[in-house]
Amino acid sequence: VKRIDIAEFASVRPSGLIAITLEEDDHLGWVSLTGGEDEVMLVTRNGQALRFSEKEIRPMGRQAMGVIGIRLHPGDSLAGLEVVEPNGDLLVITQKGFGKRTDLSEYSPKGRATMGIATIDKRALKDIGKIAEARVVQESDEISLISRGGIVIRVSVSGISTQGRATRGVTVMNLEEGDSVAAIARIPEQSLTE
Repeated sequence: VKRIDIAEFASVRPSGLIAITLEEDDHLGWVSLTGGEDEVMLVTRNGQALRFSEKEIRPMGRQAMGVIGIRLHPGDSLAGLEVVEPNGDLLVITQKGFGKRTDLSEYSPKGRATMGIATIDKRALKDIGKIAEARVVQESDEISLISRGGIVIRVSVSGISTQGRATRGVTVMNLEEGDSVAAIARIPEQSLTE
């Protein structure tokens, strides 16, 4: 992870600007706008979640590689980066269409570069799939899910049950054999009324 002052991107050339230097086997996953005083959540595919203050990431130049955000167990990878919102929930959706919301208060802030805490029942990963996506949501939002097979559904966040951290969740999207969740999009309440 890295933090860059937005002023570094004030003059973008037609050919673009370098925003981060990456190792050959890495790629940029997410970019979020923060206010300098926010907390962020990192969630892994195998169900670890880490909440920490963005102040733990010193501002860097555009060419810098960044610092470790979350330490990963072997075979794990990042599934999402989200900015914490007041009264929000962490929504996780698995590859096999299971999902749940957990109140953000259940994720106490930890130090950057630690392994975080469990956000799903890891014993159930074989049945429910690894985490496909994670989003910070409000109860009044909606989400749209798309499967690798091209099926799209739209669901009210309030219809997804709130559960503790280390639980397996409920079926949010029914998938045919061989299909899996590819992506989800959050549709905030203000977008629904416009």
